[in-house]
Parts: sequence; C-alpha cells; structure tokens
Amino acid sequence: MTNAFAYILGVLFVLVGIAVSIGLHEVGHMVPAKLFGARVTKYMIGFGPTIFSRKRGETEYGIKAIPLGGYIAISGMFPPEKEGRKLNWFTKWVSDARRNQQEIDGTYDQARAFYRLPIYQRVIVMLGGPTMNLFLGLIFTAITLNGFGINQTSNKIDVIFDCATSYSQTTACAAGDPTGPAKAAGLVAGDRIVSVNGTAVSNWQPVADVLTKNGTKPLRLKVERGGQQLNLKVTPVLAKRAVIDSSGTKYITDSKGNVVYQSRPVLALQLATERSPLGLDKTLEFSGTALGQTAGMIWDLPNQLSKLTATLFGGGTRSVSGPVSIVGISDIAGNVAQSNDYDLAGKLSTGFMMLASLNFALFVFNLVPLLPLDGGHVLNALIEGVKRRAYKLFKKADPGPLDTAMFVPLMTAMWGILMVISLIVIAADFVRPVSLF
Repeated sequence: MTNAFAYILGVLFVLVGIAVSIGLHEVGHMVPAKLFGARVTKYMIGFGPTIFSRKRGETEYGIKAIPLGGYIAISGMFPPEKEGRKLNWFTKWVSDARRNQQEIDGTYDQARAFYRLPIYQRVIVMLGGPTMNLFLGLIFTAITLNGFGINQTSNKIDVIFDCATSYSQTTACAAGDPTGPAKAAGLVAGDRIVSVNGTAVSNWQPVADVLTKNGTKPLRLKVERGGQQLNLKVTPVLAKRAVIDSSGTKYITDSKGNVVYQSRPVLALQLATERSPLGLDKTLEFSGTALGQTAGMIWDLPNQLSKLTATLFGGGTRSVSGPVSIVGISDIAGNVAQSNDYDLAGKLSTGFMMLASLNFALFVFNLVPLLPLDGGHVLNALIEGVKRRAYKLFKKADPGPLDTAMFVPLMTAMWGILMVISLIVIAADFVRPVSLF
C-alpha cells in the first residue's frame, strides 16, 4: 500500500466517523421530538447548499456542502409574539426573525409546536444529541481499550537478571547483591506467567499487586514454556526502587527535587510490552478522565485560542492538546495511517480513540448553557419551568412560554463567534498543522 493511498484511507476513516457522529447527534434530537409529537421538517448533515435530499413524510433528509455540523428543523421553536410590545430596533430585529421562522415553518397544527411541549420533553429533546455523543464516545473507547487493547507490560518474561540490584535493575551486579529470585527459581526469558498463587493472570498487574501485598513471601507461579505448563516457586527479595505517582507516569520527588526511593519486593526480571485489552472498568475510568480534561480545555478555550492565534501568525510549535478542526483531525488520521511506526491494530485503535475524543468534545461543548447550543435551550426550558411554577405558587396568571426569539441577537453573535473560532482553527490546521512525529 502506498503512503498516499494509506493517507487517503486514514482521512476517509475519520471523515466517515465524524459524519456518523454528527448524524447520530441529530438522530438523538429527532427521535424524541417525533415521539413527543413535534413537527420535524428537516434533518440535515452539514450547512450551506444542499447536495442531496429526499422527503419522507413531513421530514426532508439531506446532505449539505459544508461538513461542519448538522441540524434538524422543528416547527414552533419561537412562540407567537405578545401583543402591545413597543417597536424599536431590538424588538424589530426579534420580530423579523420570528416572522422569518414562521414563514419557514409554514402552516401546520400549532399543537405540535416545540414551545408547546412540556418542559421535561423539551429538555429530553435537547439533551438527546449530546447524550448520543456520550454513548458514541464510550463505544469508541471500549473498541479501543477493550477490543484492540493498548501496549502495556505483559505477562511474558523478556529478560532474567542475574541479581537483584538496588536503585536500578539495569546496573551491574555488585558484591552483596542477592541472586535474582527469578533466576534462582528457574524462570527463563520467553516464559509466560499464567497464574500466581492459583489465580489466572493475563498481564503483569495482578502479579505486581500480589508482590505489594505479600512482600517477600514465596509465590507459586504457573508458567507456559514451549507448549507446556510448569509450576515454580519464587521468593522475592527487597530492593530499592523509584516511587511512581498514581498515574504511573511520573516519579515522585522530595522537596529538593530528588527522586524518592523505597524498598519493594522484586523478582529481578523484565517483562515484554504487548498489546492487550483492558477491562470495561478502565473504559469508564478513562472516559471520566477524558471528559474532565475536555471540560477543562473548553473552559480554557479563550486562552487556547490566544496561543493558537499567536502560533498562527508568529510561528512556533503547535500544542498537541489545543483545539483542532475537522481539517486537522483528518490530517492527523492520514499521517497515522501512512506511518510505519504503527501496525494495523495501532492505526485502527488510534483512529477510534480520535473519534472517541471528538464525541466527548461534542458532548461537553453542546452542554455549554449558551444559545444556540443545546445547553442554552435546556437552560431556557428550565428557566421557563421555574418561572411558571413560581407564578402558579403565588397564584399569578401563567406568564406563558419563555420567548426564545428575544435571544436572536445573542444567538447571532454566538454564531459569529463560533464561525471566527472555526476559521482560526482551520487556518492553523492548514498553516501550522499538529505534528505527532
């Protein structure tokens, strides 16, 4: 396979995944809207000119030219205008927007208008899209971690050391160093540990847990060697090792910046790194961490955009943790697909993890409580519910539905901001693409 063809396949893989993610997001809105009786007139993937569409029943389904999102059109998003409202430039803007929307909606049974749905139904409709992205993020993460797995310390022995040295097993043996427990027990490179103290294991972590718990007590190991299973007994010894934090990636240091060491039971062996699946609990743990990091990135978006703009116009290295557009995601996927640093499983798992991250980002971003985002519609519905309940509690006349048309200027401004953000990120992806290699 040529590099160019592999690059194209990587781009297509991600583009199809993004299209599916956007499409199912809108399905998450459309299905409950139809179930609750609202009139859905359009289901579109993309924006701008229509490339293809077909009408089924009262809904037109189609694909548009600009693949930067999607939408469904529900009749009656704006309630009728209240009588007696004074006309000024602001209210005229709102009235024009309401009238345009009514012209688009056309004639229909007003009982099916979106604003007439009960509060809880409107919330469900608006949360349907982000929830679909959350499910997709979990599914893509499960495919990656539980299906393909990740490179991790396996249960296969790669090296047997002659002795158990302190501080670093890579140092040469010194006088007084105890004989390596693994060597003394008869273990050899290539053995695969299949059980410890009678409990089956598929990676090193359970063995490490037993070592930590039992200290220097002898362990009963069952290993595979040349198609046979052997029962061996190994007695760990204590040796100093660097202390690593809970993430497993950083050494803990003292107040002077020196690495902290402590005595731990060791077997004096080195294990091979292999791709192996993780449990479903790791999927949930990873997903929770990813959602938290995504929320943090979105909260820090103004700062991220400032740095990105500076990089775009001033040069420098692009941060791999900053915002990326569909252009940048596609380029990364293409580069991974053509890279010789990844095997097929690595390329596919990287692609699925990128789609998982994208869906987590769509979930979190759409929950931001600002119109026209889904979170803004949810907040408006909740405010209306609180307001109408308060009026009822104080025996006042029902104020009616919250007039979301009054937020048209805000929505217009938000659309403008989102377009500017998109243009900056897309420009950066062309001029200063993210580099993983």
